[in-house]
Amino acid sequence: MRKRRPLWAIGYFLMGSVCLLIAVVMTAGIRDVVSLVPIVIVGVPGVMLTFRAPVFSVSYGPAGVKYSGMFGTRSHAWADVLEVRVAVLPGNVYSSDVPELVLASGGTDQLLMMAGHSWGQARNRRVVRLVAELEAARVAAS
Repeated sequence: MRKRRPLWAIGYFLMGSVCLLIAVVMTAGIRDVVSLVPIVIVGVPGVMLTFRAPVFSVSYGPAGVKYSGMFGTRSHAWADVLEVRVAVLPGNVYSSDVPELVLASGGTDQLLMMAGHSWGQARNRRVVRLVAELEAARVAAS
């Protein structure tokens, strides 16, 4: 199986570590229950980013594809995937290109942690390359 990881997982890890450190430092000044609110607001995302960012990845091979994102891991056999394509999530300043699996059940599965940003009509080269590799692996397996 081949595994691909997003480069910015390091940034998510560092950002989570900073949030976690801030939350730990803030606990030293707790005087009442209301003081816990900022700690929870900063600490929970810090924990999530610090411990989940190192496992962000997509693995694929002859059997299928496995995606590890922020909130868990999903797997699909290639027989369940009809197509792999680039989905564009529009925004005000820039858009995000996301690898998307079109499933035989009629739904789609977007690999959000593997997304990349793009401007105008140009697509993110890294995402396009990943989609081409996933589609080639799907075609080779069928």
